[in-house]
Amino acid sequence: MLSQILSNLASSQEPPWHTPLKIKHVTGIKALFHDKPMTAKHQRETIREFRSQNLNVLIATAVIEEGLDIPDCDLVIRFNKPNNFSSYMQSKGRARAKQNASYVLFMDESNVDEYNRDKNEYSDYEEIEKMIQQGFSLDESDDDLADDLSRIPPYCPSSGVVIDATRAAQLIMQYCGVLGNGQIYPPRFLFRGYSSPYTCILSMPANCPIREDIKCQSNKKKLAKYKCCLEMVKKLHEHGEFNDHCLPNRNRTLLEIEIPIENRIFDLADELFETKSESSFETFSKQIAKFPLQNGPLSANWHLYQIDNQLGFVVPYELMKLPRFNLYENNKTTIIEIVHLKSINYRQYQSELEDFCKYLFEYAFDDMNTNTNLKFDIDNSTFKLLPCLLTEYGDIDRNRMAIICSRRNKSVKRHAELVDGELYYPSHLQDKRFYMNVSDPSLLKRASDPWDQKKSLENVKTYADYFENKYPNIVVRRDEFLATMKGIKKARISYLNEISTKSRKTDKHDSESEPVYYPIELLHYAPLNQVDFELIYKLPSILVRISQLYRIERLRKLFADKIQYYLLCDADQMPLVTFNDYLRTNTNLSLLPLVPLSYPSSSSSYQSLSQPSPDILFQAITRRSASENTDMENLEILGDCFLKLTVSMCLYHRYPAASAGALTVEKAKQISNENLYRIAVKQRLKSY
Repeated sequence: MLSQILSNLASSQEPPWHTPLKIKHVTGIKALFHDKPMTAKHQRETIREFRSQNLNVLIATAVIEEGLDIPDCDLVIRFNKPNNFSSYMQSKGRARAKQNASYVLFMDESNVDEYNRDKNEYSDYEEIEKMIQQGFSLDESDDDLADDLSRIPPYCPSSGVVIDATRAAQLIMQYCGVLGNGQIYPPRFLFRGYSSPYTCILSMPANCPIREDIKCQSNKKKLAKYKCCLEMVKKLHEHGEFNDHCLPNRNRTLLEIEIPIENRIFDLADELFETKSESSFETFSKQIAKFPLQNGPLSANWHLYQIDNQLGFVVPYELMKLPRFNLYENNKTTIIEIVHLKSINYRQYQSELEDFCKYLFEYAFDDMNTNTNLKFDIDNSTFKLLPCLLTEYGDIDRNRMAIICSRRNKSVKRHAELVDGELYYPSHLQDKRFYMNVSDPSLLKRASDPWDQKKSLENVKTYADYFENKYPNIVVRRDEFLATMKGIKKARISYLNEISTKSRKTDKHDSESEPVYYPIELLHYAPLNQVDFELIYKLPSILVRISQLYRIERLRKLFADKIQYYLLCDADQMPLVTFNDYLRTNTNLSLLPLVPLSYPSSSSSYQSLSQPSPDILFQAITRRSASENTDMENLEILGDCFLKLTVSMCLYHRYPAASAGALTVEKAKQISNENLYRIAVKQRLKSY
């Protein structure tokens, strides 16, 4: 867009054949401009035109941030913030003209905090640059330094590039800025001699492939340093660390350090992709997560599990052993332990289980099923876990489940039916707001009693008048007592930390504590009575926990199952999963409480309790707060970090002598989307 705007402005100011601005743009591959994708050929041609000065304005993304060396370039304008110091130095280093070269960096002032933070960050970058350059700024009188430097023979590789001593010092500074993928590793200069001649010793950072020191002599310390820099540039170029234009080369691969292709972690080329072009795409259909993971057709033999003495569930396959975990509700902490009871014949209980689950998920859990849009369908569902109630003998309690299901849409007929252990809801409300009966005789009122609420209404003299006026379809019996009710609050479940109610102020005029009155004609039985409600209302949270821990246990075992001489603890040996919020409880914000995977070098298996717990894995796949929502972005970050760590450790273990830059480049190639896509197709993971 900027390229088009500048081109239009230039052509509108002067006739096109006299326009001094010759503008083109370069972006990443497949970026669209006027509905035409950018190609590698167009990139090369545009850069060649700019290098030969057939263009004098080049608008580009970060795709050419590295590797572009135009000695006559005198102005670089950057619109976006550099990602790190390396990016800052790369873009600033594009302005190479020896006179009047300028680097302009735009900053957004609309957000004061971000502006000040960016300004401080750029100041730090300038300080780092000064620290790197301070080896070339000694306090000695060098008025004739330029003449002295001109006597040092330049380095002239076969490509025709001429590198003088001054340029060599700049290249060493840039190379140290990009060495190690953006981290700063300054060179070290040491001197011998207290008078002329001086000997300078240049030592590069430990991750530089040039291990030997460079020693040069001169009658001045600064000249000796420049000589060392020039010699080091020569060695780096010969070693492949600099490209043909004698710039720090970050695109070289491990193949250049003689690593046989058969020893690489992944095979980067195969016959499946020989005929594919850049525009070839393949669509992967969306896969819905299954629980439990199915490995065959369903049979009649299902498995019964116990959550507590009265609550359980059945699944078609036996689950791996899950650790115990905490569930928090107000000031109460409940320890949940999933126990396998026995296998059952599903066909024998199928009707009762499906009716009970249909009742719970479509009717009882109204918060999950607004406006009854969801329908329970176990045959087509990928979540095949059916909750049930248990007898004291560990069997499925058919009678109690049937009694609960019989409450559906059951209305209250008489005032005498109101008891303390029941829950009710007014049928005229869209949401099922639950109430309990208040049996205080002093609070009783009849439907014919005068309307005494704060809001006075015309034509409303009694309670019966109010309800008949508001709901014309009902007829209130005026001689009956009204139901004296008190609302109940559904207890909040805390998923990562306990909620303390001690400091919570109780409002004396809380609407839940004030009695309300309803005619009997409006009342229905709630889906559950008080005892069953206390038992079942936390079931959705428990089911979510079970499915999460099931996947976490699979992930935890995957982390270490392939490590030789190392065995993970069984879930029953793991400590209680407390679901601590590590991002809130960790006092050292620079560290996460990760547990190291250590194992001895002996041939015997080793089992340790110091292992990655489900807590930290749970934290990684849920949001950074005490909410239940699953955050797939965090899970993606976790997988990405684990993949990078695994590949980096493998490369470093195999090739300890390779430079950090080379290993980083190879890691990037191994974990690229293109390579992972090839692996997925080769391994037939598209249906996973």
